Amino acid sequence: MLWPTPRVRDFGGWLRAQHAERQLRDPRATRCLTAFEEQELWREVVLQSPGGADLLEPAGAARAAGQARRTMLEYGIPLHALEAYPGEEVHALADWIARFEDRCRSLDATSGAQLLSELESSAPVSAPSLAWIESPAWRPVARRWLERGGAAIMPESAVPATARGGEAPAARLLCAASADAELAAAADWARRRLESEPDFRAWICIPDLSSRRVQASDALDAALAPRRFGLAPAEAPPPYAIAGGIPLAQFPSVRAALQVLELAVGIVPFSRFSAALRSPELQHTAADARESAALDVALRSRAPSESSLTDWLTLCDSLPREVAPRAAAVARLRAAQAALGQVRDAQPLSRWVAVWVQAFECAPWAASHRWSSGEYQAAERLRELLGELAAADPLFGTRSLRSALRVLAAAVRDTPFQPQTGVPAIAVSGHCTDPWLCYDGLWIAGMSEERFPAPAAPVALLPARLQRQFGVVTASAGMQLEFARDMLARWRVRAPSCVFSHAMPADSSGAVASPLLPAGLPPPAGCADSPRPLWRKALLEAPRLERRDDERAPPFEPGVESTHGVATLRAQSRCAFRGFAETRLGCEPLVKPSPGFDERERGNLVHHALEHVWSRLGSSSALRTLAPVAEAALLADAAEAALGQVRLLRDPGSRWRRREATRLRGLLREWVEAERRREPFEVERLEQGREMVRHAGVDFSVRIDRIDRLADGARVVIDYKTGSVSADWRGERPDNPQLLVYALAHRARLVGAAYGRVSVGACGFVAETARRDLFKPGGRPSNLEHKADLGELLDTWEARVERLAAGFAAGEAQVRPTARACQTCRLHGLCRVATVTFDLDDE
Repeated sequence: MLWPTPRVRDFGGWLRAQHAERQLRDPRATRCLTAFEEQELWREVVLQSPGGADLLEPAGAARAAGQARRTMLEYGIPLHALEAYPGEEVHALADWIARFEDRCRSLDATSGAQLLSELESSAPVSAPSLAWIESPAWRPVARRWLERGGAAIMPESAVPATARGGEAPAARLLCAASADAELAAAADWARRRLESEPDFRAWICIPDLSSRRVQASDALDAALAPRRFGLAPAEAPPPYAIAGGIPLAQFPSVRAALQVLELAVGIVPFSRFSAALRSPELQHTAADARESAALDVALRSRAPSESSLTDWLTLCDSLPREVAPRAAAVARLRAAQAALGQVRDAQPLSRWVAVWVQAFECAPWAASHRWSSGEYQAAERLRELLGELAAADPLFGTRSLRSALRVLAAAVRDTPFQPQTGVPAIAVSGHCTDPWLCYDGLWIAGMSEERFPAPAAPVALLPARLQRQFGVVTASAGMQLEFARDMLARWRVRAPSCVFSHAMPADSSGAVASPLLPAGLPPPAGCADSPRPLWRKALLEAPRLERRDDERAPPFEPGVESTHGVATLRAQSRCAFRGFAETRLGCEPLVKPSPGFDERERGNLVHHALEHVWSRLGSSSALRTLAPVAEAALLADAAEAALGQVRLLRDPGSRWRRREATRLRGLLREWVEAERRREPFEVERLEQGREMVRHAGVDFSVRIDRIDRLADGARVVIDYKTGSVSADWRGERPDNPQLLVYALAHRARLVGAAYGRVSVGACGFVAETARRDLFKPGGRPSNLEHKADLGELLDTWEARVERLAAGFAAGEAQVRPTARACQTCRLHGLCRVATVTFDLDDE
């Protein structure tokens, strides 16, 4: 009510605002390119120049050319001064600049860097309306213009920090053991000051923040916001803010929007469709999320490895309702697809932007009322970016959807964004410069002799001598030294206390503080001397817990609970916890559709094909009298029949079916040759559905592949295997008791139990039998585990199976894996087997 609130703007934003006002007053004024448009224009210029296609990294050359041109405009370096220097790089840069300016004129546009040079030809703003903060960050062209008409505030001679109490500013120096320890010390210093002074305000400078943003955030969270990663939601925003932002594409609301657009282009892998289907942005309620998760599980065993979005949505609708619910996310994806389908062929970006926004509103942004403030701000920034792209039709021309999406993806990837969170107590910056404002405390990291003053780093493509002639600060060690001294003096007057720090290098070569720092600075008191990650802080603060080993589950309840057949006994034998977790807890890994037929499907193909073959033949005599032509026809029919059965659940496509049919026919030929060498037999039983066997009062469902009857009436149990095969049924804890259960279920007149290995180049039998020549001429009997005969061995097997079943029924769930059990188990994170092993070794 008493005086107008000043508008504080960064200089670049203020320049663009002034240009926009000029456009409103003068219709002939050129349009200012956005940062992304300027970057794309430089890339186009570099690629279309002579030799541009031969550059190893055109995008890097484009960035270097843009930076060089900006430096020339900021320091007032004329183009003729550049052209006076010889050299291939100089000539290339001059040519790129000329081409860039020609393209700008053809587009009736100007670059953001060019706005700065326009200041010298314009009248300065009157002093009462413009004030500027004096800082060494000002470049000569801007400083000259500001000095002509603006009023400088906070001049270099001001010492606001000492004016508060009349005391000289205190300085401290910390030599940290590592870079992580340096960050931990800075975060701990901020925490202690905030606890003792609630109104404390600080500025922390981390010169390499761009490459260590994640580590800095972790260190600050551990000290200032440890509850942010707890189960309960954070009660308040963290008391710090890191400047610079992260790519816009990393924000959930933007990432979900791009995800929907990418689904509409070409062939979509299952992993991408699955991620989109389950994305939180498409779930409006908890019920929606459950339906999407259930649909995802159903798709994993029925879907191809990749397909188009249209086919994915059709498959989702075709699944039976009892298998997969109708997820609301599918309807939202279909609405987004319909919005994108309104436009086809090549279109200007402005037309694509219109349908993109409509697709966003149909799917990922339909529940925007549930967004956090950061998600909402990121979505609004994406809308602004889309508006900028829509205004750039002259630059980008007409593009297909795929090409337009590449432009959008590059734009959101190269656009940094930082949500507004108010005024934090702790401001973190990556720029080693004057903080301008006055703080209660400053912490400046990286103050070693190697990094402060910074070494000379001339701008690429510009001659170093030319840069030194026009005063480019980074071009010479002398100017870097003067800049460092200036910064040091400014830091000392910006806060009552300053802490300087540096870290020991990783190679332990020793580090020395910058010689510009005053000698004899004391270390800060009470700072953490080691990193404090969140898990370590939680561990240190956690109460001591009583340890109890609960290795017994409630007894199995027949009639209420069910087993997984022989798979339950196999898991129980390998590790009791695995048997309990897989059968009673339902801890099964999610499958992922693979290209073609996966290992499980290939095994099913072999089983179906052999069932077809032996259902037609019935005996070894029929096989021996089979003519070669008839045999080829039979095997081809078997392969096609097997493929027809497997594809009812999941069809990878005709290309994979043809490939698998060829492989399957060759495999069957090898197998029937192995069967011809056996002594005569008839197939008595051939996968005739499942049967129930009972052990220790628990019913187990089994499905025996085949039972053969020999000429003397004896029987042989055969189980097909398509992978590597060994006698894994032996021992007190057999790795696979499957063959034991099958043999015990049909022990009458049993003379052998065998794995039939159906594998290319290794077809044959691995058996337990006392007979010679049972599976091939000249064969040898097995040792029957040193038992007198097969009957005694079957008694031993029965005792083992009963013991395994009794342990499962009693609820035994100890984490005691066999030697190879963990190699095929995915429950390590649940059973903590590494901890158990460590405890056992420790004892």
